[in-house]
Amino acid sequence: MSMYMINNFVHLLFAVIWIGGMIFMNLVLMPSLNSVDPNERGKLFGQIAKRFTIVAWGSTILLLITGIFKTPTGMLFNLSTDYGMMITFKHILFLIMMIFGSIITFVEAPKIRKFAPKPGEKPVQEFINAQGKIKLLSGSNMILGIIILIAVSIY
Repeated sequence: MSMYMINNFVHLLFAVIWIGGMIFMNLVLMPSLNSVDPNERGKLFGQIAKRFTIVAWGSTILLLITGIFKTPTGMLFNLSTDYGMMITFKHILFLIMMIFGSIITFVEAPKIRKFAPKPGEKPVQEFINAQGKIKLLSGSNMILGIIILIAVSIY
C-alpha cells in the first residue's frame, strides 16, 4: 500500500468522523436532549461537548496535515483549472469551518460554562444567547461540511 493511499484513507476517515459527528450532534443528539431531565441535560451535554471537541479538533488537525499532502503541487489557489477551483473552494470552506469551530470552542462554550444555571435556576440571557450562537455555528459547520462532500463527489 502506497503512502498516497494511506494518506488518502486517513484523510477520508477523519472527514467522516468530523462531519459525521456534526451530523449526529445536530440531527440526533440535540433534538434528543429535550427528553433528558433538565438537571441532567447540562451535565450530559457538557461531557459530550468536551469529548466531541477533542475529536473535532483532532480530526481538523489531521485533515489539515493529510490535505496538505493530498494537494497536488501548484493546485492550491490555481483558478485556471476546474480541479484547482474545486480545491480552492474546498479549502476556503474548511477555513470558514475552522473559524466557526474556534468561535464555538473559545468564545461561546466558555460563556455556556460561565452562565450555566444551577439546578432549579432559570437560565440568564447570556446563557441563552450562547446556546443560540452555538446552535447556529454548529449547524452552519455541518452544512459547510456537507457542501465540501458534495463538491468533492461531483469532481
